[in-house]
Amino acid sequence: MTTTASTTTTVPTTTTTTTVLTTTTTTTLLTTTTTITTSSSIFINNTTTPALLCMHGGQTQNGYCICTAEYSGKSCETPNFCDPDTRDSFSFPKTIIGQFTYSNTTCGPKSINAGVPVATALCMNNTKFGLIQSLDCNLTFDIILLNLSSPQNQQNLAFSTQILTSVPDKLSPQNISRAAQIASTLLSSSEVTQNITLAAVTTISQLLNIGVNKFTEDTVNSTNWLTDTLQNYSVSSNSNGSQLIQPNVAVLSMNVTKSLTHVQLNAFKSLSSTFLPKNINVNSSASGFPSDQFPIDVQMSVQLKPPNTAAPGINVGFVLYNNDLFFKSHVFQDTLGSTRKVISGKINQTDALENITFSMSNQNFSSLSLQDFACVFWNYTLNDWSTKGCSKILVPADNSDAPLLTCSCGHATNFAVLVSFGPNYNYSPPLGVISIIGCALSVAGLVTTILFQILTRKSRGVSPTLLMVSICVCMTIYYLLFIFGINNPVQQNYVPSENNSIPKSDFYNAPDKGPCTAMAALLQYFLLASFTWSSLYAAHIFFLLKNAISGPPKNFNTICTVVGWGFPAVIVGITLGVTYRPNAPLNYRQEEFCWLAGMDINNNFNLSKPIFWGFLLPLAVMIFFNIFVLLYFANTTCKADPSLSSSQVTPLRKKLLSSMSLAVVLGLSWVIAYFMFLPFDLIAHNILMYAFCICNTTQGIQIFILFTLRTRFFKEKFLIFMKTVPAPEMALHRMSYELWQVREKEVPESYRSTDFDNNK
Repeated sequence: MTTTASTTTTVPTTTTTTTVLTTTTTTTLLTTTTTITTSSSIFINNTTTPALLCMHGGQTQNGYCICTAEYSGKSCETPNFCDPDTRDSFSFPKTIIGQFTYSNTTCGPKSINAGVPVATALCMNNTKFGLIQSLDCNLTFDIILLNLSSPQNQQNLAFSTQILTSVPDKLSPQNISRAAQIASTLLSSSEVTQNITLAAVTTISQLLNIGVNKFTEDTVNSTNWLTDTLQNYSVSSNSNGSQLIQPNVAVLSMNVTKSLTHVQLNAFKSLSSTFLPKNINVNSSASGFPSDQFPIDVQMSVQLKPPNTAAPGINVGFVLYNNDLFFKSHVFQDTLGSTRKVISGKINQTDALENITFSMSNQNFSSLSLQDFACVFWNYTLNDWSTKGCSKILVPADNSDAPLLTCSCGHATNFAVLVSFGPNYNYSPPLGVISIIGCALSVAGLVTTILFQILTRKSRGVSPTLLMVSICVCMTIYYLLFIFGINNPVQQNYVPSENNSIPKSDFYNAPDKGPCTAMAALLQYFLLASFTWSSLYAAHIFFLLKNAISGPPKNFNTICTVVGWGFPAVIVGITLGVTYRPNAPLNYRQEEFCWLAGMDINNNFNLSKPIFWGFLLPLAVMIFFNIFVLLYFANTTCKADPSLSSSQVTPLRKKLLSSMSLAVVLGLSWVIAYFMFLPFDLIAHNILMYAFCICNTTQGIQIFILFTLRTRFFKEKFLIFMKTVPAPEMALHRMSYELWQVREKEVPESYRSTDFDNNK
């Protein structure tokens, strides 16, 4: 990339390879063959001075300043725009040099083109507006098409078309077709002038600002004609050596002498999303990629046959499109809203072409990574992309994150790189210590509780054995699933394939391999089942409190069995049926760990994902019911009956323990999970996360303590069991000793200590 300033002074040299010169605005390194502008460090007497600070919003890249569109120069100090101005009674806003702008005055509401600017002007290199053209506000695309045959009106009609396409929202698919036909007709003319060409290219650039939904099947023929015409124009005698660069289209050409066999286009990245003349150039260097001083966005190298076989007068043309709106594909679907640059390489003598190599930078998504790509060209016969004659050039495995995707083709036409992205997976490490220990102890406590509930069911009378055992069974299973199956056993590793085949979409869904989806479905089922049984337990408590004499309804256990095991199965079945497909398993589950999908591709929580309506929503309904029962239970048990004596009143501690026991078995600690969705700061979020982890991994321990260990029956059985265990043959002796401390004129102080020792 070369930048210049008006105060640059250069002194040629023939005795040394490189001479370093400095001025107040630029540093130029001269050789006998090339001139390169640099902006990193100045080498004087083998010493290095720091790079200049980038001005006006510029950013440093490898020690060089990458400037915004409004400024250029080594440190982004040179203005690259025209200030707002009024010319020929039209006022124009601030505009980048080399680009057209439009007047603030628009057509009146009664005209056909109401709201469209009435004039356009070009920001010239001297930072002043020029080439001002006005519009007849009642002119239409159809009228322009009918009058294009008159050469004397072509320039006015060309600029009128440009102005009419400057407001994308006002254009219909029919307008797009008409504007494309007008631009194609103008560029096909043998008498086209530079101004007409500039207006036509600007029109094409503006058409690429229109929404993708307006490019329909009706516009395909017109846009195909337009792109074919534009690449033919790039190698015609009218464009010999020209460079037409507008925000969304760049047309560059070069006449190749017989001694040259290599022509290269370089488009550098910038802070602007549009093309800028300072960032695009064509040269005949055979050195391949330029230095790393500026990052490459698009690059194309046209390799010609050796000079002895190449005919004289070869024209090489390039057309670069900022997006692929003119290339509407049926075999490749855009689902991410991503954009693809399209580059055309053309040569007027096809026999002289040896090979074309082009590279494009990989589009960056924070949550996505490259899965695969295809090197393609636009087949005008198929009206779609094709890979015939093109191949991929893969980077070494140790450089798989290289920013450039490189292709090689044996013919000249419009090329693109179709990229398929996959989620940028961040597989979690094995479960933390807290989770492992908590879940393992919970499993032990739940198994003990299950055995205790079954073995003592007759002695406990009306205690709901079925409900408690079912809760513990479900919790035990999902704890075991969580420990051994939450981490995905089959992790994706995205490496571009050698096969150059067109992907179906720009978002890649790996086909399901089975284990992780099965684990997610089992986790969903047993978590929902545990809460369903908890809600049935709450219903049992409610009936006992409401109907102290009759208790729960008849056949309550049968109803509980059907609902407890059937309701979760229905939810899981609906979730799988709606979201799961073998070729798109991530609609149902996540990839990093085997649980329900909940985030979109940007890692934002999505209410349409199954984790919301397949788990959180039914869970919330059950938790609300459980909270209601808990409050009803607490209110009922804490009421004081005046007719009872004080000795008959249940102690407050026992009431609190009863309420806490019910809260534990009802799984109310899961309320913390819903608070984690609130916009807390990082510290508060981490506190909630640890509280949720501790409370829920130890829920089995809590149930064991409150429903087994604290019961009188368990204590009695445990004492009986302990009596059957023989005491160890070990004698313990108590030993006492006294220490006396005597101080002058004070009563002696003594310290007494007691300890055990073994009598050996």
